[in-house]
Amino acid sequence: MSNKPKNNVMPENWYDALPRAQYASLLKVESADPWFSVYQIRNNIFAIYEDKHFQEVISYLVIGSNKALLIDTGLGIGDIHKVVTSLYDGEITVAHTHTHFDHIGGDYSFKESYVLNNEIAFKRLRRGLDYEEVKSNVEDGCNSEPYPDGFDKENYCIKPANKIFTFEEGFTFDLGNMKLEVLETPGHSPDSVMFADHENKILFTGDTFYPATLYAHINHNDGSNSDFQRYHNTIKKIASAYCDYTLLTSHNEPLRCGIELIKVLKAFDEIASGSDKYILDENNLKKYQFEDFAIITS
Repeated sequence: MSNKPKNNVMPENWYDALPRAQYASLLKVESADPWFSVYQIRNNIFAIYEDKHFQEVISYLVIGSNKALLIDTGLGIGDIHKVVTSLYDGEITVAHTHTHFDHIGGDYSFKESYVLNNEIAFKRLRRGLDYEEVKSNVEDGCNSEPYPDGFDKENYCIKPANKIFTFEEGFTFDLGNMKLEVLETPGHSPDSVMFADHENKILFTGDTFYPATLYAHINHNDGSNSDFQRYHNTIKKIASAYCDYTLLTSHNEPLRCGIELIKVLKAFDEIASGSDKYILDENNLKKYQFEDFAIITS
């Protein structure tokens, strides 16, 4: 009998860690759809958290004086459009940290979406993802509470986005009294970006960093793959430059200090140097465990 864990990506009984401690210190606000838990991070920033699914993905609504930016649209299981329009009744622009399934699920309910000028990302938004591509994420054990009424997991898919626009590194989303600059951060995926509010020293990190298991192992048929070396280079680029920013991350818990990026760089350095301190699962994925995050490689 193998002593290997079955799955380093979704550990058994992942929900035993819920509720995560940080949320007790955040202001919870009413959610128009109970699938989502909504927390006010600042007076104009809301974390829209899908805590009933093992991905624990977090989308963000950032409200400016002229318009709002919705950073990612989640799993597409609940109605994120209903949630954000209950929080803000003005113009809302959707922009993506990347186009993995758990960040683009609600795009179909918005008029337009913005994504990095990357062919793989553009095609993924345009075509969506069919059931075969996402079915493993609605298998038994993926949810800790029942899915919303009307959700049919046997026909789960990511619907295509409507109108798609692209941006380049350096593009700025101007919300009026707040500006967010695009930083290209490939590695977790080829289209990964972060959004930086330099005035307030806030960095929306997407999946490049969050306080959980970082994925440097992903392979998809459409090429939306992880690349460990590019990931390592990205962390080298951003670690010292943004170590004094507040990080708003896309999974598990929203808030981390920028100094965490220095720890992540040290972890990537250790793996790159040939560390053998990993746990191998039944799929031969290597999980390197660090203080409050881990890294999976193939």
